[in-house]
Amino acid sequence: MTTGSEPLLMVEGLTKNFGGVRALEGLNLAVAVGELVGLIGPNGSGKTTAFNLLTGVLRPSGGRIRFRGQDVTGNRPEENARLGMARTFQNIRLFRELPVIDNVAVGLHMRHGAGFWPTVLRFPNATRSEAAIRERSLEVLEVLGLRDRADEIVANLPYGDQRKVEFARALATEPALLLLDEPSAGMNPNETADLGATVARFHRELGLAVVLVEHDMRMIMTHCQRIQVINQGRMLAQGSPEEIQRDPRVIEAYLGRRREEDHALA
Repeated sequence: MTTGSEPLLMVEGLTKNFGGVRALEGLNLAVAVGELVGLIGPNGSGKTTAFNLLTGVLRPSGGRIRFRGQDVTGNRPEENARLGMARTFQNIRLFRELPVIDNVAVGLHMRHGAGFWPTVLRFPNATRSEAAIRERSLEVLEVLGLRDRADEIVANLPYGDQRKVEFARALATEPALLLLDEPSAGMNPNETADLGATVARFHRELGLAVVLVEHDMRMIMTHCQRIQVINQGRMLAQGSPEEIQRDPRVIEAYLGRRREEDHALA
């Protein structure tokens, strides 16, 4: 477990090569318990690669990753999930033909399921476990404002609510750290604003540490306590939202390109 002075997540010198291409070079990142951190940068700067390395989808070419006081460099995704690390993806990955509550229950089964055979054979302990999982799933959906849609088929939900179901499934794994990879992709401004408020609310109410990769600068600047900027696979700058907005390197590399867009800084 992390000590009082040790970050929840500590990344040192993280590097990833794809053949002769260096996608990420010497990334350093620290996230404290309960902190909401934004990770931004131009397309192709290495943000999603960093997420894939942190969560174990990819193995790093160099560097170290420590989570909750343990070296997790090269861990498989399921190992990191058991330790309390969860993520979402740019493209929604849900069981679209199943009810909302079943999608959320998948996350809970990792920690509270009775196991395959007891469930199939309907042992009493499995029946009790399933009832508890359903109740906990409803509690998680309540946090996301979706309890009344628990029995609806996911495919029938609006896109923004499908994103929230994905959040609920990740939260159901009881993480200490949640990594959100461009959650507002494909959303209109109203949906994006609602999603940003949802992230801020469950971050505040559940006390989770959150790392948010996002292109919508209004969401990032409004809700993140600290921001790190990647450019061409390297860390360019880090600081408070106010500091990042004033940093001439960031303006040149990223923010300055978006001043005329709907999601530019106010």
